[in-house]
Amino acid sequence: MEPTAKIMVVDDEKGICQNVVKILSKNNYEVSCALSAKEALKKMSEDSYSLIISDLVMPEMNGLELLKKVKKDWPEMKSLMMTAYASTDTAMKAIRLGALDYLPKPFTPDELRNTVSQALKGDLPMVQTPVEEVETIDVIDFDIPFEADEVAKYTGEDYVKSLGPSDMPVVEVKPSTTLEHYCQVGDMVCDIFKKLGATCKAGVKTSACPQKKGKESSAKTKKIDTSKLIGVDMPFNYDEVVSVTGPEYLANLHHEGVSFVPYETLKKNFAGLLGKDRGEIDVDMPFNRSEVEQVTGREYVDTLGRSDVPVVEVKHDQTQEHYCMVGEMVCDIFKKLGNTCKAGVKSNLCPQKKKAQKASGDASPKQDIKKLIGIDMPFVFDEVVEAAGFEYAMNLQPDGTSVVPYEQLKQNVAAIIGKTEKAEYVKQKEAALSKSVLIIDDEVAVNNNMRKILAKKGYKIDQASDKKQALEKISLNQYGLVLLDLRIPGVEGLELLKAIRAQLPDTKVIIVTGYASIETAVEAARFGAVDYIAKPFTPAELRTATERALRIAA
Repeated sequence: MEPTAKIMVVDDEKGICQNVVKILSKNNYEVSCALSAKEALKKMSEDSYSLIISDLVMPEMNGLELLKKVKKDWPEMKSLMMTAYASTDTAMKAIRLGALDYLPKPFTPDELRNTVSQALKGDLPMVQTPVEEVETIDVIDFDIPFEADEVAKYTGEDYVKSLGPSDMPVVEVKPSTTLEHYCQVGDMVCDIFKKLGATCKAGVKTSACPQKKGKESSAKTKKIDTSKLIGVDMPFNYDEVVSVTGPEYLANLHHEGVSFVPYETLKKNFAGLLGKDRGEIDVDMPFNRSEVEQVTGREYVDTLGRSDVPVVEVKHDQTQEHYCMVGEMVCDIFKKLGNTCKAGVKSNLCPQKKKAQKASGDASPKQDIKKLIGIDMPFVFDEVVEAAGFEYAMNLQPDGTSVVPYEQLKQNVAAIIGKTEKAEYVKQKEAALSKSVLIIDDEVAVNNNMRKILAKKGYKIDQASDKKQALEKISLNQYGLVLLDLRIPGVEGLELLKAIRAQLPDTKVIIVTGYASIETAVEAARFGAVDYIAKPFTPAELRTATERALRIAA
């Protein structure tokens, strides 16, 4: 025992909170009290605690929400849940979320002290629930089994009768005053009602507003003259379509809304186009040459190139001063001599440019040809390997392409296919497991009913009705989910659940029992069950629990 252990007690009922503090203080624990989850979180952020004991039903943030928050922010902190509204559903959720135990109220001082002592000593195991499963646990809207009579004592019978599925009262709010000249039949303020001071005779007789009836009849669609339509399955006005598309389009319109020109007509149209002297400039310039010439002039048309841009030669109006034709530049030697130098005339090369090229050539470092891939591939081998990989460089061809030898290519393809087939096999196996369910129940009728309910949703069902069959099934096969009855002849307690967790650790288990209790729900959750269904149950409840469990498994 840790006599100086600090404990946080959270309960919105001040009396209960104080009683828990008194009971635990006698054992020399340092106990703090909070009347809301918000207050508890604030205190825990300011000080450290060994254990938190929280009520389940509290305003603003309930106990399960608080537990989830505590386990996220302080994962090592130990937790206990207590509630006056105990149910197997909230017991399962509390244990799966990380609570060490679940105490139904009322409890004795000894029960509380023993549970706290076990929790602090580490005698109560903490369930390590996967994050994926924690995210699926609904902690906000859990059903709270209130007794109608008990609620009525505090709120009145009218409140209880008006409670809806959301635990909030559904109240009909009526207008405090009736609008002037409001007609109940027409459900509106009416001029006729204003004149008569009451609903008109036609409205009283037919229970229908004559004004609204008249508007509805006038708003009816006018009859269409079908003789003007293109066809029964083409309800468009013939003249309107012709005005937009032309008569040829309409004459060839088919029922699927596409216009097909007959082959013979198409040939004639094409032959007509070829027969015309269109005088086009180019295939990709379908403009009439004479029309372009009228706008731009003959010289522009004659110089049009393939890029549709005119090719124009621009000549200098006059030669630049001291310009040497050999060196193609303004030259200082040409300026001194008044002509091209002898060396330039003799070799037809500019000596100044030649000297500059030689100087730049000497300055550049010589290339080590041993490091090149080849004479016609002047790239450094190591640089290519670094950028593209050794295999690419080794298989590089003179034309710049990398060709992998046939045998190597076969090996590469075989390796890729092997990986793909393995991945596909794993994918198919996972898909099969996600639909595979084993039902273990000694009551044959119940077993078969569960099989029928789930088979309708496409699940692959396997069945076992005794301990021997169950152990044989789980030792030979893989399942995504096991639906396990608690009371089976020859099975002690949670023996089968432990065997399933040992043989199939990734398989999810749902407990299905006609002897539901808080104790068995807590124990089942500790040994890895993800849900707990009490018999009798509806098909919808079974399907919902199954889908949730298999979604966690996936």
